[in-house]
This record gives sequence, C-alpha cells and structure tokens, in this order.
Amino acid sequence: MSYYRKFILVVLLFTCNFYVAQADEGKAGLPQLDFSTYPSLIFWSVVSLILGYIFMKYLVTPNIKSILNNRETNIQNDLVKAKTSSQEAEKIKENIINSQTELKSRSQLIVNQAFSETKQNIEKKEKDINQKLNEKVVQAEKQIMETKNLVIKEVINNAEELTAKVIQNLTDLKYDKVEGKKVINTTSKNILVEK
Repeated sequence: MSYYRKFILVVLLFTCNFYVAQADEGKAGLPQLDFSTYPSLIFWSVVSLILGYIFMKYLVTPNIKSILNNRETNIQNDLVKAKTSSQEAEKIKENIINSQTELKSRSQLIVNQAFSETKQNIEKKEKDINQKLNEKVVQAEKQIMETKNLVIKEVINNAEELTAKVIQNLTDLKYDKVEGKKVINTTSKNILVEK
C-alpha cells in the first residue's frame, strides 16, 4: 500500500510542475472559459476525487468504523454488565427478604419458647409458693390449736382456783377439788361445743 501512495504522490508532483510551468506562459482572461484548460481541470478533478476516495477509504472510514465498532461493543458490554448487575441485585434482594423472614420466624419461635418457659416457671413457682403457704397455714393452725388448748387449760386451771377461792371466801362450804374439777371441765366443754 505504501508503494501505491508513493507512486501517486510522484505522479501528482510531476503533473503539478508541468501545469505550473504552463500557467506561467498563460493567456489573459478567465481560465474557466478557456477550452484549453478543460483537460487539466478534468484531470485534477479526477485526481482529487481519486485521492479523496483513497483518503476516505483507507484512513477516515476505517477509523470511523473501528470507533463505531468499539462504541457498539462497549454499549453491548455495558448492557450485559447492567443486566448481570440487575440480576445479582434481584438475587441479593431475594436473599435479604428470605433472611428477614427466616429471622422473623426464628425470633418469633424464640419469643414463644421464652414465653412458654416463663409461663411454666411462673406456674411452678406459684405451685411452690401455694404449697409453702399451705404448709405454713397448716403449721399456723396447729400452733393456734395448740395455743388455744393451752389457753383453755390455763383458763380451766384458773377457773378451778378462782372457784375454789370464791367458794372458800364467800361460803362456808367445803370445796372438793376433784368434784369441782369435773364440774368445771363439763361446763367448759359444753361452752366450747356451743361456740
């Protein structure tokens, strides 16, 4: 290709020199109307068109074509990358949504388990507390009964002593302790049974 270029340039150079030499000999008037200049005009028009064609075909058009191809390739690559990125983003979004639902279900399960365990612990502690309270109530009732019995015995003993003293001080009767004890016990039992 460089051989053809060199050949064309040399031919153009000689032709230019030839016509420049002829122009110096030139005639007066407009060269466009002079029929003797038509062959040179036609020649230079053809040479200019051929040179323009060669220049466009081998220099400008391949560069434009390569630029357009690169641009198209880049656009296609960018579209593929964008589609891939969009698909990856959708997958990531689905993974996040799945993870969130799984975490929600796990947390709900944990909360339910904690709630049931707490409820069971509370029920167990309530049973333990009720059992302890019942035991303490039973013990308190026993102590009350024991104290009541002791108080009744003391009251009966005090009643016997008071009765003996009252009878001795107020009357001349002789007080029989065994008989007095029987009467007081019977009377106190009747009183306690009535209550």
